[in-house]
Amino acid sequence: KHDTEAHLERTRARLARFGVDVRDDKKRGRCLVAAKDFKRGDLVLANAPYGLPVPMGDRCAGCFLKEDDDRVRDKMGCKACDMVWFCSQRCMDGAMDGGHAVECAAMRRYFADDPDDAIRENGFVQFSALHRNCGKAAHPEDTDEPLDDHLPYLTPTAADKADTIARWALDGFPWREYVPYGGDFAATATQGARAFGLVPKTATDETIKKEVVRSRMNDFFIQQWRGGDPELMAGATYPLGALLNHSCAPSCVCSYRLEVDATRYPTWIQEFRCVTNVCKGTELTHAYVDASDWSNHRRAELLDRYGFVCDCPRCPTNEAGEPTNPPPTCPLPYSKSGVAPPLTPEMTRKDRDAQMARVVWCQEACWAQVALEHDKRAHVTVKIAGDLIAAAESAEEVSVERAKAEKAADLLRKLKVDPTSHENLQMTEPFHPCPTVPMRIRALQMASNMAMIERDFESSLRLGEELVDVMEAGYGTRWHARIANELVRLGGVAADGLKNDESAAEKFREALEIGKVTCGIDSWVCERAKHALAVLSQLVGETHY
Repeated sequence: KHDTEAHLERTRARLARFGVDVRDDKKRGRCLVAAKDFKRGDLVLANAPYGLPVPMGDRCAGCFLKEDDDRVRDKMGCKACDMVWFCSQRCMDGAMDGGHAVECAAMRRYFADDPDDAIRENGFVQFSALHRNCGKAAHPEDTDEPLDDHLPYLTPTAADKADTIARWALDGFPWREYVPYGGDFAATATQGARAFGLVPKTATDETIKKEVVRSRMNDFFIQQWRGGDPELMAGATYPLGALLNHSCAPSCVCSYRLEVDATRYPTWIQEFRCVTNVCKGTELTHAYVDASDWSNHRRAELLDRYGFVCDCPRCPTNEAGEPTNPPPTCPLPYSKSGVAPPLTPEMTRKDRDAQMARVVWCQEACWAQVALEHDKRAHVTVKIAGDLIAAAESAEEVSVERAKAEKAADLLRKLKVDPTSHENLQMTEPFHPCPTVPMRIRALQMASNMAMIERDFESSLRLGEELVDVMEAGYGTRWHARIANELVRLGGVAADGLKNDESAAEKFREALEIGKVTCGIDSWVCERAKHALAVLSQLVGETHY
């Protein structure tokens, strides 16, 4: 039986070197708090993964870089299974030490029985439910941390499992009814994991499903920002990082750094930095979802993915601090608007009606109907803007996409929002952000990018600068990786398109400042900004950073 108290003391010892401690809160459960004062940009936590996924074929099976990544110098296939490849001998050694020899035999058996199964399609469910235990290789100092040999590929450490189950017992979480991502994913993943052959035959379906649910609620996606949207690389288990609770107004931001020198094998280090000054005793949080979405989106996604309704300072609550306007229940989780609802022929009429109610509830246009119920002009404006954005997203010609996106952005820009509209929902605080903000972000992104493609650099820069301001309103802070990435793009527009070195340098300096905090000094964002500033310095004969 796992000694939870001994594990907690070991966890506290690891966290102490960062100036962080663990605290049990009756409302928020086990969480991390600052044991000292932190300033913006300070590193509050860094840890290597304890569990990594069984790799798929389009990435290095050791570090998960894609073949076309400029950091990949070689490509060595596994001669035994011919299903995976490695970009270096160290990546191969790390994968073998982590368990690829066992996976290799399972892959050969699985695809011999079903040669038409594609790793990127049906095989994804089997692979995504399994995590290789890399704790011994990545954490040689953790000699006292027991591994869960009873459930290989499902639980990285007994401590990680014990932490989660303890929290579930404390909160009374009904994990058996919990189905993440829509559909019976846990049941499908359980069946796939068993078929793949890496899960012990003695493990019951309920045990496997429980671990799959636990994993989906606590694991992370390693991602990197290299321009545009973040690139999702692989799921991974970081038990220390999982101790940080969610907030839509987070005090920290999470980033990932590929470490190749200071660790035994190349691995992705998870890092958390403060995006604001934090006083001793304050809880450390980060955003589990896109904080620029309006509260209905965020709450639905958090409920679907993590099983709770957010009541952070940016989400609507009543005078007692309890959530108002919580997500309606539905047969299948559904969070985002603009996507076909998951309706199935097996659903009853009642279930289909409930599903559609959730879809409508999650749409930005719903805000105009409930928050501005007496403003018919606002209803019409939001509806027209939504239709224009949808048409722009499906347009095949650049000029058409730009025209429709610019029209939507113009309509939303001119829309005057009643500052007391939240009172129609008995809310004590206004919406954070205004529900039109995500719509404006999408419209401005398309308009600015299409203007750049059409070489209308002046319009691209103007729309991009507006986009950054709207993003700041959406996130409630300027310290976000997406804003740093957009500033790098705008710096390029100013420098290469408009030959405005002063404006370009301003954009790149700010991108570097924000990027150091939100992505890390060695990130693509910072490297691009530093290189651009160096080039500009040579052109004008002065130093810009």
